[in-house]
Amino acid sequence: MPRVDHRLRVPPAISAEVVARYGNDCWLAMPGCTKVGDTSDHIVPHVFGGPTIVKNLRRACRHCNGLRRERILSGWPSVIHAVIGSPCAGKTTWVMEHMQPDDIIVDYDQIAKALMPGMDAGQPVPDAVRELTAGAWQGAYRNAVTLAKPVGLWLVKVLPGTQRSPRLLDEWLALDYDIHVCDPGKATVTHRLEEMKAGRRELAALRQWYRSGITQAGIDSRQKARRARLTALGLRDDEPSTPLPQSSPLNLPRPRW
Repeated sequence: MPRVDHRLRVPPAISAEVVARYGNDCWLAMPGCTKVGDTSDHIVPHVFGGPTIVKNLRRACRHCNGLRRERILSGWPSVIHAVIGSPCAGKTTWVMEHMQPDDIIVDYDQIAKALMPGMDAGQPVPDAVRELTAGAWQGAYRNAVTLAKPVGLWLVKVLPGTQRSPRLLDEWLALDYDIHVCDPGKATVTHRLEEMKAGRRELAALRQWYRSGITQAGIDSRQKARRARLTALGLRDDEPSTPLPQSSPLNLPRPRW
């Protein structure tokens, strides 16, 4: 599909109707948000066929609009999961147990194995491979989260951040990704790392994870508030009255123009 400038100018009359219907607060609320909507943001990006109509627009500050770029709001149409947790927490195993057959997985550990197929299971990743893996994961991530197709996507990583995006968790919450924390406990993962004779980088990642203070309960609380906001903006359906199993896609709306 040919690329079009994602900063398409929205006619003032349509922007005014968006403000009247949904308010002028920035709908994204990403890190650094200025709160006040001074642009009209396409929910389904214009480059992927999202029309310039009120139903597909919400107000956003210029900072958040630029930070989001062409990333998809989960469910519009791809459903995006992010799986994070300490090293050796079983993230890959958890995803394999919960994914659907046609889902796409962007997994740091699996990329490392693909780059060094002769590496023994449990062997620490060499520094050279680690640097290549970080770049490959980031490149795959940037492309995967702009897929305008009804697919399931899984992002698997230790910490939700990169050098370019240190507050990636906040961005994922803003875009309504399903975020799963794998953490069997510090004693368990420490034992696993000792068994595999982990190197300094793995041990540093372990310490960094537990310093982060990330928990599933904390994420769930933030996600509940975010989803209430998205529901008020007409961007997702109300939560079902009975809890869904973690493997089930959430009851997200699909765009209908």
